[in-house]
Amino acid sequence: MKKVFVLVVFMFVSFAGVAQNDTTESSSEITLEQEKEMEEVKKKVEKAEAKAKKEKKEAAEQKKIEKLQKQIKNKEKSISSEKKQIEKLKAQLEKGKVKGTLSPVDIQKKEDKIAKSQMKIMKEQEKLKKLNRKL
Repeated sequence: MKKVFVLVVFMFVSFAGVAQNDTTESSSEITLEQEKEMEEVKKKVEKAEAKAKKEKKEAAEQKKIEKLQKQIKNKEKSISSEKKQIEKLKAQLEKGKVKGTLSPVDIQKKEDKIAKSQMKIMKEQEKLKKLNRKL
């Protein structure tokens, strides 16, 4: 009876040892699987980060283009208003000369304003060309 009892105890102990050995092997298998999964997750995260970075860069580029377009529109508007101002000054100058109500000093002042506006238009057109080249 003692021998059977010792034999049964010995069997339980050896099964427990085998069971522990199996779990260590399976845990190493699990860690290998986990490492593979972690690598896959890292790759996915890196791809997502690269995609987000690319989208951010494209958004910044689009914003830059929109800003340039707005600046071009403003320059064109400025040139147009200056041209209208020149036409208005020329009309006043011609009207004053015909009526004879302008003194030579007034005529010179109007001509100076016209020349100044024309210079401003030339500068604005140069800036507009630069903006168009950037776009």
